Amino acid sequence: MKIKYLHILFLVILISSCGFFSPYEGYTKTDSGLFYKLQVIGDGKRKPAIGDFLQLTIIYKTDKDSVFLDSYSNNDIGMVILPFNHSSFVGSFEEGLTTMNEGDSVSYIVDADNLFHNFFKTELPIFLKKGGTVKVDVKLKKIFNNEQYQEELKRYEEIVEERDIEEQRKLQTFLDTSQVSYSPLDNGMYYLPISQGAGSPPERGNTLQINYIGTFLNGKVFESTYQRRQPLEYNYGEQGQVIKGLETAISLMNEGAKAKFIIPSHLAFGEEGSSTKIVPPFTTVIYEIELLNLTKK
Repeated sequence: MKIKYLHILFLVILISSCGFFSPYEGYTKTDSGLFYKLQVIGDGKRKPAIGDFLQLTIIYKTDKDSVFLDSYSNNDIGMVILPFNHSSFVGSFEEGLTTMNEGDSVSYIVDADNLFHNFFKTELPIFLKKGGTVKVDVKLKKIFNNEQYQEELKRYEEIVEERDIEEQRKLQTFLDTSQVSYSPLDNGMYYLPISQGAGSPPERGNTLQINYIGTFLNGKVFESTYQRRQPLEYNYGEQGQVIKGLETAISLMNEGAKAKFIIPSHLAFGEEGSSTKIVPPFTTVIYEIELLNLTKK
């Protein structure tokens, strides 16, 4: 009986050491309180060292697995480069980076308060509960030392410059051969009014209904609310709902107005193109927009 009891006790200790009693299924807890789950094992052999620069893809989720921020929010290539220094707090996902190799993907669960106060240096958002958690999914793409990082930065800037020059050339050719005259805006966009509305201009917080047709410079349509037979409805002024160029365009219209706007890639779908891959990287687009309805807050 005693031997059987000791055997059961041994199994309990073994299972608990493997994270079996973790409150998060599949996750293991470190001594510092960081929960982690290995998702993909990469083929890299190198681990980060203090002073390195880490190229990462990061996705932040609520405890209900709802994405509220990712690395696409910072740039259009979907990755960030993080200077690798000491962790910003005990139990940070930064601790887990020390054990990752290039190519690894790991999911971490961290304290929400510490993440925002110590890592992001800001207040906890209202959609997260105090004392709650955030899931941080990280893929370690590449590790650079300082010299490699400077070389990568220079190479990236050269690629961007070359593609930007080519995009500007195509845009100028379009403007030179167009049979209508677009008015330039200070941000690089071009504007062509079609019909003037009779209603109010939009204000932050208004709910807008718009119809639009998105085309390339060659006239090919890549998206249209008319084809879907359903106008787009969104709250004016809220980030992330429409591309920056559309928000700028609508700010120049009033209810009932219709206009065309040429939007360069830095205000449209950027260096990676659209998430659907329909719009290629570094692509200028044209939107014909009709502001159908405006409902005040």
